[in-house]
Order: sequence, then C-alpha cells, then structure tokens
Amino acid sequence: MVAIPGEGSATTYHLRPPGGGTQWSAPTDGTTLRPVPVKATHATLLAGRDAVYDPRAQQGSVPVEFHFDDGSTLDGALILTSAELERLYAQTSRLLDAHERALGGIS
Repeated sequence: MVAIPGEGSATTYHLRPPGGGTQWSAPTDGTTLRPVPVKATHATLLAGRDAVYDPRAQQGSVPVEFHFDDGSTLDGALILTSAELERLYAQTSRLLDAHERALGGIS
C-alpha cells in the first residue's frame, strides 16, 4: 500500500504490487479491497455424518470438510448427480481393489 485515504492528500487507496510494479487506485470505501480467498487444499469426509440421496432431485449429498492452506476448515457438501455418483463409485471401487491388492488380499 502506497497511501491510504486521509493520509496526506490521498483520497483513494494507492496500491502497488509487492516488489514494485504499476501503481493503481481503489475507492475509499474499500469495496475493491476484499481479502484474497484462501486456497482449498483438500476435502475429507465429515465424521459421524452419512451421505444422503434425494430421489426428487436425483442427486446425492456427501458431507465433507474443506481444508485450506492457512490451516482453517469449513464444513460443506459434495453434491453429485446420478451420473457423478456412478463415476465416483467406479473410482472408489478401483481404489479399494488396489488397496486390497497392496495388502495381499486379492491377486
């Protein structure tokens, strides 16, 4: 930040990228100074909660916890259409087969 409103003669925020570069301005109300969203790194299944299928919507909902690179988490849901549910089933079945083979359970 080069200058903030009310500092000296500044009537807007004056900004420049870290390390230098082209300066730009933002309104004094800060509407364009929203925080940069934190990147999600992965999602895990929520313990103690089960997936639900809604026949009217023809979709399933899997409760998940999203993990962010700043260490925070957020509860959410993975919503899947019938076709996506079938694809996920096929993929997780292959993962389970590979897991069992790795343990020596299935040849």
